[in-house]
Amino acid sequence: MIARTSAAFAVMMLFSAGQAAAVPLTSTEMLQQFNVVVSGNLNSTSHVDGRTYVGGDVKGGAYVQHAGRTPASNYAGLTVGGNVSGNVHVNGLGAVVGGNFKNATVNSGESHVGGSASNSSFNGNVYVAGAASNVNFGQKIHAASYSGINLNGKVLNATTSTMNSTLEASTSTDFSALMTGLSSQLSALQATPGTSVIFSNNDRQVSFYGMPVDGMLVFDLTTLDSKIFSSITSDLSFNLNGASTVIFNTNDSILNLNANFAQPQNLASSLIWNFAGASSVSVGRTFGGQVLVANGTFSNTGGANVEGGVYAKNLNQGGEIHLQKFTGSLPAEVPEPGTLALLAAGAGMIAFTGRRRKLPGR
Repeated sequence: MIARTSAAFAVMMLFSAGQAAAVPLTSTEMLQQFNVVVSGNLNSTSHVDGRTYVGGDVKGGAYVQHAGRTPASNYAGLTVGGNVSGNVHVNGLGAVVGGNFKNATVNSGESHVGGSASNSSFNGNVYVAGAASNVNFGQKIHAASYSGINLNGKVLNATTSTMNSTLEASTSTDFSALMTGLSSQLSALQATPGTSVIFSNNDRQVSFYGMPVDGMLVFDLTTLDSKIFSSITSDLSFNLNGASTVIFNTNDSILNLNANFAQPQNLASSLIWNFAGASSVSVGRTFGGQVLVANGTFSNTGGANVEGGVYAKNLNQGGEIHLQKFTGSLPAEVPEPGTLALLAAGAGMIAFTGRRRKLPGR
């Protein structure tokens, strides 16, 4: 968190004249504040308990099922770079949508739509940059043009402070780069000495064992992933001896798992599954942990729930994603390039101020 605090100070120095800029999130903050992050597209027939970010389009699904349990953040409950359609429901903390909003509902919170809004409902204030047609709203609305709407004098003349805050946050972090960087960082970690993966019952049962070092366990599964994630495996169990952070590194391109996962709710907050290099990862039964598929598609099919979080290029969601916030610790993080530039500029300003104070006669 030292780098994060320094970056915030640099931003404060740079924008002390009254300007503001949101600081990019770190990997840890992403895992803590978001239940789902998708840099591409999300297709859903289920729901997400917490906050969701999608860089592309969203079709279907319900989001922020548990607003009261969702960690604090400058981001809205649902942030989408592209379009929203397909009977989407946002049940708390509002929405920021870069494109069009169609056949969808925001049940709570303020929203900003960069395109048009049609056949939709907003139960809080909403600012629509484009046209609004056949929209129901509970408080105030702004749109470039209106049709099929009874305004009743409830016109919003400008964006609110909440909208400005969530809008600023919505473009502050390059999540694709953040996920890819985290995946590479985790892949470079050496396996913890003494970790073992034990196969039994004709390879149908897989057990993970390790003694943590400073609370962390790292499993290198790169020679075992195709065996673990196979049609043979029926049960996964874990003996992690109280580890607070457990990282599983794989490197296969396509992985599928339909095994029973022991104690997913109890373990989810400490586990990170780093599917580095995977183009497709699918689970057919309840899975536990933070799932990282930075450059591929994750699918939870047949109603398979995820206890934890999903961070992927694309997501095909067929089961619920339950909020089990990451509570472990990542290795020391390097700020994003933009943050480093701010740090350098801030340091330069501090040095310049120091030199001025030492000039004779000052």
